[in-house]
Amino acid sequence: MKLSSKFKSLNHLSGLIKNNTSIGIGGHHFARLPIALINNLLKNKPKNLEFISWSGGLALELFLQKNSVKKIQICFSSLDIFGLAPLFRKTCENKKIEVIDWSALGLIKALRAGQQNIDSEIFQYPWGSDLPIKTKFCKKFKDPISKNQFAIVPSLKIDNFLLHASRADEDGNVEILGPRALDTIMAGASKQVIVTVDEVVSRDILAREKKGSLISKNFIKAIAHIPYGAYPTSSVPYYITDYEDLKNAFLKTPLKIGTSFKKNKQFVTKSNKLGSKFFKTYLAKNYKNKKSKEKITSDEIMAFALANEYNNNSLCSSGAVSPLANVSYFLAKKLHAPKLILTTMTYGHHDVSFRPMTLSFSEVLDRETCINYWGGDDSYSIYYQNGQITHEVIGAAQIDKYGDVNNIEIKKKSGGVLRLPGQGGMADVCNLHQHFVGYVTKHSKLSFVEKVDYVSAGRGLFKDKDRLRAGLKPGDVKIFTNLCIFEKNKKTGLLEVTSIHKGVTKKDIEQNTSFKVKYKKGCKITKMPTTSQLNVLRYIVDPLNIRKLEFTSGEERIKLLEEIIRKEKKLIKNLN
Repeated sequence: MKLSSKFKSLNHLSGLIKNNTSIGIGGHHFARLPIALINNLLKNKPKNLEFISWSGGLALELFLQKNSVKKIQICFSSLDIFGLAPLFRKTCENKKIEVIDWSALGLIKALRAGQQNIDSEIFQYPWGSDLPIKTKFCKKFKDPISKNQFAIVPSLKIDNFLLHASRADEDGNVEILGPRALDTIMAGASKQVIVTVDEVVSRDILAREKKGSLISKNFIKAIAHIPYGAYPTSSVPYYITDYEDLKNAFLKTPLKIGTSFKKNKQFVTKSNKLGSKFFKTYLAKNYKNKKSKEKITSDEIMAFALANEYNNNSLCSSGAVSPLANVSYFLAKKLHAPKLILTTMTYGHHDVSFRPMTLSFSEVLDRETCINYWGGDDSYSIYYQNGQITHEVIGAAQIDKYGDVNNIEIKKKSGGVLRLPGQGGMADVCNLHQHFVGYVTKHSKLSFVEKVDYVSAGRGLFKDKDRLRAGLKPGDVKIFTNLCIFEKNKKTGLLEVTSIHKGVTKKDIEQNTSFKVKYKKGCKITKMPTTSQLNVLRYIVDPLNIRKLEFTSGEERIKLLEEIIRKEKKLIKNLN
């Protein structure tokens, strides 16, 4: 098989990226990040790069570590289950680099305009959010025909798009197997698309199998065949994310990833042979007839309370890694809503089947059972703006009496700000989804304040008539905590407690809330699960206790992570 001249060495690819240019990063969270290409590029000590991506996370930390970035344009930056991204946080707090926070829908539309070679695009305005005022990423736009108001963003072009894809053919056509994040529109909006792939196959194989999303060879500047080029992030179906390697790397500075490759190579590759039937059977065998007499905990109360929000007509979207939210979705599917539509990896996997919770294997299992693969551009442009999603449960750092949420920055009493990960798509989804549901795992005066410092998301289209006029479904705003459940009153616009968890008093809530707590008439005790339902959560839905990752910190969290990984490795040893 004769390869196109587009196939080059990794050093050649890195040499294409010049100082004082912009870079976009493909993949999403800990999936298909172009790690080998990034590491090779950073050896050249690039300077004054503009970083443009849906999420910053691990990739951005690597560039910041080398002082290679002069400007950042993102929707959020975190290390997912590992917490805040320390270098991003430090950079923002010191105001060393310009940071522009985008809403996810706004960024998608700006890239779409770049992809389509037009000057701008319109989209649903993020009503209620401070984001357009603070960062000026978009402007209001009055439709000349309907006279309705929308948002408009200018076209966004990228100089270099760094992508790790599944495979390519000999001509240089590139294929992404599974969820594609924003990769296709970013490729279309970029001057240079620079790619590493795990496998090179013949054109005949791509034509016959037609498995994934294609980026045509005419968009590709150069390709390098680099097996394991995304490690320690995933590239399914070749290998999964190595959470052990990431865990070890994030405990130290400077950040150095990939050191566990030899040790864990068999685990991350063999895991791709894991099927949902084997996974469920193995867990059922090991946890069969287990019945715990331990008292119910706050994480379990919250999981059940959230699960009770959904029914067979619900369409739930799971974006970033959120153990508690995902546990609640799968718990509902198992107990009372088997027809609930659940999408994972920001709509990458559409309509997945029930599976027990897992840290390492979720991408493999959801890939097996989902009906189809999508990208983030599909989810926001088609499903979200159309009002199709009923729920997308989101963790919140700071909430005020109006139900406005802040996940961007908190003002310190001593001056300066405490930088948070960012709102991701929250500014969009709080209006576009039928219900806006948030949660706080530790109810305190720091999390529930009189007025948030920065409204990253607020239900601007709140009243039923306003939502119907905008073509959206009327719905509720609810906040779930370890003490109670709040709901936003449609007349007063204020949060009020509608349900108090068993064993919690009004005094407990009031002492941990900075604003005057209001109670809904007929406020009740949160419905508790039966013993049977509790056992379903503990031994069928989440036997590995992944939900507890959001309720622990420090050494306790590290120990829990290590225990989860140990159990998952033990499971894989039983595969043929």
